Amino acid sequence: NQIFHSNLIRSLSQNNEVTVFSSRKDRKEEHPSSSKKTGNITWQYLATKKSGLKNIKAQRKEVSSFTKYNDVCFVDTTSFRCLLNARRYCKIKKIPLIGIVTDNPKNITNQKRIVSKIIFSLAKKCNAFVCLTDSLNKLFNKKKKKPYTILKGINKGRVSGSKPVDFPYFFYAGTLLKKYGVYDLIEAFKVIKSKNVRLLISGHHKEEGFEEYIKDYPNVVFLGNLDNNEILNYENFSIANINPRPFMEDLDEYSVPSKVIEYSSKNSIVISGVSTPLREEFRASIVWFDNKHSLASRIYDVYKTGRITRSAMIKDMNAICEKKFSINAVSKKMDRFLTTIFK
Repeated sequence: NQIFHSNLIRSLSQNNEVTVFSSRKDRKEEHPSSSKKTGNITWQYLATKKSGLKNIKAQRKEVSSFTKYNDVCFVDTTSFRCLLNARRYCKIKKIPLIGIVTDNPKNITNQKRIVSKIIFSLAKKCNAFVCLTDSLNKLFNKKKKKPYTILKGINKGRVSGSKPVDFPYFFYAGTLLKKYGVYDLIEAFKVIKSKNVRLLISGHHKEEGFEEYIKDYPNVVFLGNLDNNEILNYENFSIANINPRPFMEDLDEYSVPSKVIEYSSKNSIVISGVSTPLREEFRASIVWFDNKHSLASRIYDVYKTGRITRSAMIKDMNAICEKKFSINAVSKKMDRFLTTIFK
């Protein structure tokens, strides 16, 4: 979600001035407002008060002072506080409010039912929507009566660098919780018998005993929690980048694996659990699996695939990424969408 918003900001800033309002999570101490400008983006860090009510009122007033005629406001619909404040000042300033819909509130971990109901109620006041999937648009934009665009993901491109290790490897970086498939991935990698080929894993939220668990798998290496540029560099030199998250029918229509979008610009094959929204886009240029058993066979198939076939798949995948998900492609798509708001 955070990566999607960050990349959307970059896309919008290609041809527009963008002000990003952000509030600090830590309210133990009061902080004055501050700002930093980078290119067309002004990062505005709002002042914080210790009192929750005073904080909301002060931030609403500060945000309103930046809003000009002909501006448009984008708001994250997963936050009812953001929705509440954005709706109020957009009404005062008479500017359009566009909801960015990246998840079904009912699917958010530890989200209370009453909060989900508030979000749906507040989102009704949005004038338009940017949605991750068509199903999310149907959920928030009943009968598609309001302007909308479907944006399944944004890829910010490759980073330059040199190969980080001197042996061939498969790569995964992400959440290390069992339910997201990392343990299935480690088990599936046993199909690779060569000791020279390794599975490199980087990530966060690892469960207790994870590092002890992988000791039984000598060709699996845990790299710790790498920084973003290191991760992108590892992705660009692997045999394949893997999204081990299994297919979940109840989540498939409302979510898109952002890792697959991230991987799609790299010079490596992508192996991923089935995602209906992304399989419609990438088709056979990505290697899809249905369960942990087919994951093992897909890893083996990729390992045995010849260089020419591999290169052709990567070329097709990169071309689709550039055409539909690159910063430039999304920038043009959003500019066209904004003209529908202001016409």
